[in-house]
Amino acid sequence: MMVLFLTGLTDYFKSRVDDLIKEFPNDRFVIPQNRSEGDTLLKSAEIIVSGSLTAEQIERAEQLKCIIVPWAGVNELPFEAIRKKGIVVSNNHGNGKIVAERAVALALAVMGRIVEYHNDLSKGVWHGFEVGSKSEDFWYSLQGKKVSILGLGTIGRHIAHLLSAFDCEIMGYKRNVEQVDGIRYITNNIDEAIAFGKVIFVALPLTKETNGIINKERIDAMSGKFLINIGRGSLIDEEALYHGLKNHILAGAGIDTWYLYPRGHEVQLPSKYPIHTFPNVVISPHVGGFTVEGLVGRIDETIENIRHALVTGRPKTVVDLENEY
Repeated sequence: MMVLFLTGLTDYFKSRVDDLIKEFPNDRFVIPQNRSEGDTLLKSAEIIVSGSLTAEQIERAEQLKCIIVPWAGVNELPFEAIRKKGIVVSNNHGNGKIVAERAVALALAVMGRIVEYHNDLSKGVWHGFEVGSKSEDFWYSLQGKKVSILGLGTIGRHIAHLLSAFDCEIMGYKRNVEQVDGIRYITNNIDEAIAFGKVIFVALPLTKETNGIINKERIDAMSGKFLINIGRGSLIDEEALYHGLKNHILAGAGIDTWYLYPRGHEVQLPSKYPIHTFPNVVISPHVGGFTVEGLVGRIDETIENIRHALVTGRPKTVVDLENEY
């Protein structure tokens, strides 16, 4: 079987591919030197490791049986073409607990007014006891708060686990209601979940159904709430988010996933709206899983999916092609 890698490989990733080469000497593991070589090899590939393919590439990959995405998000794949050819898609959640840590960090930062007070104090502007103990200088504790987690995959479940240390009362939103450890309430009604929490974590996958799921009406229902997004930018309508901040509907927002991204190393603001200018917003450049532990976890699970596909004909983690996650 031929495994074609159409994704960037770190030294650690290459070392794990070497492990596969030793374990499966009768299979081919190909890392193209350039895009042209990769395009040439498409026709013979039975497994492709990539998170971004076009419908044309899927059509040209005549032998393709499986796509292994080396991370969680599969929203850059042409699912109509994939379904037509009956190709199996696999993803992984090896960095899920790391992303969850980033989500909680964003919540603590925006509720604690960490960045706002840092910026003020760097200019000699003080808040709190030293300048009169004004009530408008209070920051907000996460402890004991009602929290809603939209999406109860690996990231959402790890967020709930981390929040157990803060004695939070948690409601989780997922399409199929089932008991989840550490979460007291589960609902399949997203509006019920939004109404419940003072803090709302967005950890949903991006699909045709969830794109823009947090719209203006739902932002308007978040008066006085904190919104944390570590899913995908497009889960929250961009204009609605700006509306919620500009009109002081949201108490604050912590955001790691965006609407605009740089090409290469160009300077690029993450939204067409000046979301970054609000003092009650903490922004992060989509680095939720960007730690050594996160990268290792993601690569290890990718290798395990490849191994499982070679041994059993099917990867360990399989994406539902209809639901696209």
